[in-house]
Amino acid sequence: MTRGAPRPIGLFLALASLALAALACCAGPAIQPDGTEVEAPATLAFPYPPPKGLDFPDYRQVAERDAGIYVRVRVYSDRPEDLDTSPGGGTASANLSYASGIIADAQGDVVTAAHVANSTRYKAEVIALDGRRYQGRVVAVERAHELGLVRIHPFPGMEHARFALDPPPEGAPVLAIGTPAHHGGIVSVGFVLRPSLDVRVHYADYGYDDAIAVGMRIVSGNSGGPLIARDGRVVGMIASNYSAEIGLAVPARAIVAFLDAQRGE
Repeated sequence: MTRGAPRPIGLFLALASLALAALACCAGPAIQPDGTEVEAPATLAFPYPPPKGLDFPDYRQVAERDAGIYVRVRVYSDRPEDLDTSPGGGTASANLSYASGIIADAQGDVVTAAHVANSTRYKAEVIALDGRRYQGRVVAVERAHELGLVRIHPFPGMEHARFALDPPPEGAPVLAIGTPAHHGGIVSVGFVLRPSLDVRVHYADYGYDDAIAVGMRIVSGNSGGPLIARDGRVVGMIASNYSAEIGLAVPARAIVAFLDAQRGE
């Protein structure tokens, strides 16, 4: 795809062997007394320097305070028609995507991008920052709004997002937490370029309106992750990018409307 075109990020049709090695140690995830699987915790990392002149001195504290709403999301299938049946294949499940998500409420609803969730025929695994893995399923996908919903059972200590219905103003400092290259807890820091684009973002059969454009480092794996304002409220969900240094996000009001529709409100 040419540079400058909106691109979905976080969609992986297959996992490379190197990525698989990074996701699990040789002994596999440990099993807790309550039956929950757990892997090595993901520590927040800040590999990208903030844009020069950005007034956001406390961005690390904001990220650490509000990181509990972020999760890694793995979407997979164990349906026979989706498995690798070629010689040497025959895996128990087929990995379809591995990206990011936002714990949206106390009931265990996790919002991610539609191109990550993909289809309600698939299952999902949600991985918290502490490494605990929770099984769930994809319960809704709205490709026209680039939103998907994964449902898990609530777990002890689970945090959830506070959404800001009004778009952030131009120049407002924001940060995103995502899963680029399968590394969880990567923080990008930047600012709002445009609170609402006046054109529809679309690619393949996915799309959304009123995108928030942000100046920050956004790459594959950030899809579905929270875009967080300085006060800790979620102002959007990262869904695609215009370039490596310009990200595009679904606004929080669209996320809330999507959640309300799923609850029948």
